[in-house]
Amino acid sequence: MKEREMEDQKASIDVSAQGVLSARVRMGQNARRTPLEVSHVLSQIIGGDVRIKMENLQHTGSFKFRGALNVMSLLTDDERKSGVIAPTAGNHGLGLSAAGKVEGVPVHIYLPRAADPSKVAAMTANGARITYFDDIEDARLAALAKAEESGLKFVSAYNEPAMVNAAGTVGLEILEDMPDVDVILACTGGGGLVSGIATIAQSLAPKTEVWGVQSENSPTFAEWLKADRAAPLDLKPSIAEGISGTIEPETITFPLIQERVARMATISEAEIAEAMLWMLEHHAHVIEPSGAAGVAGALRYKADLKNKKVAVVVTGRNVAASRYRSILDGVNG
Repeated sequence: MKEREMEDQKASIDVSAQGVLSARVRMGQNARRTPLEVSHVLSQIIGGDVRIKMENLQHTGSFKFRGALNVMSLLTDDERKSGVIAPTAGNHGLGLSAAGKVEGVPVHIYLPRAADPSKVAAMTANGARITYFDDIEDARLAALAKAEESGLKFVSAYNEPAMVNAAGTVGLEILEDMPDVDVILACTGGGGLVSGIATIAQSLAPKTEVWGVQSENSPTFAEWLKADRAAPLDLKPSIAEGISGTIEPETITFPLIQERVARMATISEAEIAEAMLWMLEHHAHVIEPSGAAGVAGALRYKADLKNKKVAVVVTGRNVAASRYRSILDGVNG
């Protein structure tokens, strides 16, 4: 009976304000409420009131831990025994492996060979079973096939209501700490974070605009919004691997973004690297490339943010020291 009730509960979940509120209850004290830090320098540059949501201080060093906790709380008894499987560039797998360790759920992670070694080491330490592939798309297709064959629960980082609702709790905390915020900027890969934040903002603060920020090398949603449809794109590699790569055309996040996200901005590779250095110099935080995308967006589009109250989500810190130094050396060079 318990398992059937959980199945019914899962089937009823959609991406909604209530879904976000329920996700926070499920996560309980396991997820950290991260600070919304005033950025005096960025406020001066923009000419507004700018604060930074420090999800780099979340457990596992990334906002993805929130979604992983929510997913684990919704597994059936059979799913908990057999485990979950996920393709990832890094932080999604890191969140799942940490939540799986807490909940006693086996976690299988399919990674591109180029995955950041610091993230791989952390996943391995959490007990995840790692399998490598040539790239993230090969990993995704293989994980889908393995899930179909084995009965493992496939967990997308973004095409999964439980992940999106949990990501929305980032926005919920911002709105509680800064109720009059005009614009929230969030990096955008598969769209789970930005659509989750936009969902709760639309409900609690409909005048607040939510902007996504994508790499110019991987501008999938920016291009899909222009075309008003999902279509294949020629993408280039990005230093921000967490917000780059192929996105499933059928993802639930695209219609959510169409309906709820005010703007999809793009930034260059150089601007991402410069934002990483900026965070080190002005906030003394080591931030991974994907995590710095929101700051890069605020710096690039400062004229459009003038006189506004702005919240920028910094999403993660997980980057190997050697890679971090190499990126920053490129900025200084």
